[in-house]
Amino acid sequence: MKVTILSDGLDGHINQSLGIVEILQDSLQLSYTTVDVKLKNIFLRGLKYNYIKNLSKNLTNRNINTILSFFEEIDLTECDLLISTGAKLTVLNAALAKKYSIKNINNGSLRGVSDEYFSANLVLEENIRKKKTKISSNIPIILPPNRFNPFKHSGIKNKVLFLIGGNGSGYKYKKKDFFALCKQIIKYVHDSGKTPLIVTSRRTKESHEQLIKEHLEDYLDVRSVWFNSGIGRTNLSNIFKLVDEIFVTEDSSSMIAESISSGLHVYTIAPNRQKKNKDYLEMLYRYERMGFIKRLNFDTTFNNYTNKSTLSAKYKKIINAKHLLKIQILKKLNKLVLTKNLKIL
Repeated sequence: MKVTILSDGLDGHINQSLGIVEILQDSLQLSYTTVDVKLKNIFLRGLKYNYIKNLSKNLTNRNINTILSFFEEIDLTECDLLISTGAKLTVLNAALAKKYSIKNINNGSLRGVSDEYFSANLVLEENIRKKKTKISSNIPIILPPNRFNPFKHSGIKNKVLFLIGGNGSGYKYKKKDFFALCKQIIKYVHDSGKTPLIVTSRRTKESHEQLIKEHLEDYLDVRSVWFNSGIGRTNLSNIFKLVDEIFVTEDSSSMIAESISSGLHVYTIAPNRQKKNKDYLEMLYRYERMGFIKRLNFDTTFNNYTNKSTLSAKYKKIINAKHLLKIQILKKLNKLVLTKNLKIL
């Protein structure tokens, strides 16, 4: 089977689409290619995406051709399955799948696009429960798909990972928030004796990143990764193996899911002041109820919690969630031929 992944260039989205491929690989014989999606002209990009979304309400051949005319050509004549993650790719995924009559998977909220255009749509459980009617293509997921699997962690590394994001998902950071965070990191270093390893992301403002570097200069692990330094993509799987636990800012659901999937103890952190996003907070509440995370504030004394961690064992929960997702996807793609037997855990 030949799979095509549509990419919007965002690492978090690509990682999730690749996670879907890896979930299916042990049951389906497949190969995949990744295609970078590009508008032919980015002038008035926002208006174009709104127009494209409006056309998706009725995917006639004429509307499909109009939608595709906005993008550089993508040839799917030999493709069996199309996968995408990210709102900007949803309509294009639907249009291409209908044009070429192929199966397709959308990962994430459809945001008004009809589910009838997808073979499977992966949605967090919170969003599924909001629907009053059963959506046949929807698959409720516990964790967003990703390429990380829990592994056995041997020995104490005496290092701690801080994954730092930025504005998004109802969170808005100011310099004073990162002053407070740096103060707690320094206190944690003195209390625990562990060295902090910092990884920033595309959401991290350059000024905030510089503030963190300056305040933690005397404490940082040299393998810290600074997004605004132009260092490129980071292999988090290698970094996860260097540390004992992970602190991750609450603005990024993908970073949180990746951290959970490592099998390490995960602590989400955020300022006291935040805009309430009910759907997003419900996801965090569920993760905490399941023992996947412990939620803390920037001005919390971290060592009080890491010394007395009550987080439950997550390994089986994570593995079972991935296995269940595979079964559900294969069920939706019922015309695909299985090449290996499935074993139910």
